[in-house]
Formats: sequence, structure tokens, C-alpha cells
Amino acid sequence: MEIIGYSERGIINSLFYEIKYSQKSINLLNQFLSLMSFPYRTVDFQISEAKILIEQSFSDFGDADVVLLLDNQDKKQVIFIEAKVKTFQKSSWNIKDEFDKFEALFIENNQEASKISKSSSSKSNLFVQLYFKVKMVRALQTGGMKQLKEGVVFPECLSKQDKRTHKKCLPRKIGNNEVVLTATKLLLPYSKDALFVALVPSNTSELNKFYQETLKNYRLSKNKDWEVENWGYISWTDVKKFCKKNRLENTLRVFEFNKGQIYDDGN
Repeated sequence: MEIIGYSERGIINSLFYEIKYSQKSINLLNQFLSLMSFPYRTVDFQISEAKILIEQSFSDFGDADVVLLLDNQDKKQVIFIEAKVKTFQKSSWNIKDEFDKFEALFIENNQEASKISKSSSSKSNLFVQLYFKVKMVRALQTGGMKQLKEGVVFPECLSKQDKRTHKKCLPRKIGNNEVVLTATKLLLPYSKDALFVALVPSNTSELNKFYQETLKNYRLSKNKDWEVENWGYISWTDVKKFCKKNRLENTLRVFEFNKGQIYDDGN
């Protein structure tokens, strides 16, 4: 029997299940984590235990492609991974272009920003998704589950829409779904040290340049919850190299099946 998944979801599922069922699972996970770059802080991974949530919903704060709940040395730590791919229909994917769309959301009286904000694609934007998780974690750190249930205020362009007035003005809440609440409570003791990672088609040099020259100096106007010191990145190229090095054959087959759908490998 063979199971092959589609696009980033297929690879993520295959990758983490193949790591999980390996005889050296913790060693492999530590190797994988070491591929992540954190330009603004030093992170050393020596994991002894891990819980991994895949495609976990956090209600109004969006889904997370991967949530890693880690026992790292003498502390608990969480990593949110948001994954993006270069779809088959697109000739390229550029992290700066993705960021420009995010930045445009906050420009007042900008017609292009209005179009982006109203489109469903704004919710799938890499930086919107990461920002949602940053705000959720900050609320957990300062007010716990009570704060998430009462609601978290977002900039108007990313707040919830009032169905009666059609204006974006409502705070985002964690809701009452029991599975979502269970996952959030599971996250709580790990939330003091949270890392936010972009898994994307860009190569490492392009990502490093973007993080050092653009993201590092960006300030989100009228909002105190924008911080990037815990942000990092990893490229799909490095993930595939990791799979080849460790002979993760199932995941490599998923890469091959989705050729042209994940990143531009130059072939």
C-alpha cells in the first residue's frame, strides 16, 4: 500500500509521520529543527520530547500548518510553522511580494489595500497567518484562556466583520469548539517561549536578505504587538535535502509526485 499526499499538506503529513515512526525519531526531529534559521536570536535545540499538531484550528486566529510543543533542555517551547508553496500555475514565489501584500493592508485610503483586505486571499497570506499566531500567543501570555475567550483586538483591516453592519470592528475570539479549546489549553504551558517559522519556496540567501533588510526594520503602525525577534525561516530546498540525507523515502516520493507544486528546483 502506498499513500501520497498533495502539495504542502501532503509533504508535511508525510514528513512528520515518517519522523515519528523512525527508530531515531527524536534525533531526526532535532536535525530538522536545526535547519531553521532565527536571525534575531540564538536558538539551540536539544529536544527530549515533542507533541506535534498538524493543521490545528485556532478558530478566529486561523489554522496552523504545524504546531511543535517541545521539551527543549530545561524549558518548554512552541514553534508555529506556516508553510507556503509555489503552485504549479505560478512561475515563481517571492517572500517580498507576499510581504508587500501584507503591508498594503495597513495603508489607509489605499485602493489596492482595500481589494486585498476584502479578498479571501488575505487570510491565507503568510504574514497574516504568522501575525494571527503572534497576537494569540501574546494574549495567552498576558491574559490566559480568559483573554482569548473575551476577545483580542486587531487592526481594523484584520478584525472580524460585523454581519449586521458589514464593518470590520469585532475582536477575534477562540470560540467554544471543544477540540480547539483542548489544543489551546495544551499549548498554554509552552507559550512563554514561542517561535514563528515560515516554511517557503524561497532559497536561503533570499530569505536571509529579506529578514535582515526588510522584516527586521519594519514597524507596524498603531500596533504594539508587532515583534519579529522570535521569527525564523526554513526553505523547502533544505527540507528535501534533509529527507535525502536521512533516507526518508516516503516523503521524497511525495516531493517527486508534487514536482512543480512546491518550489522551483531548477529542473
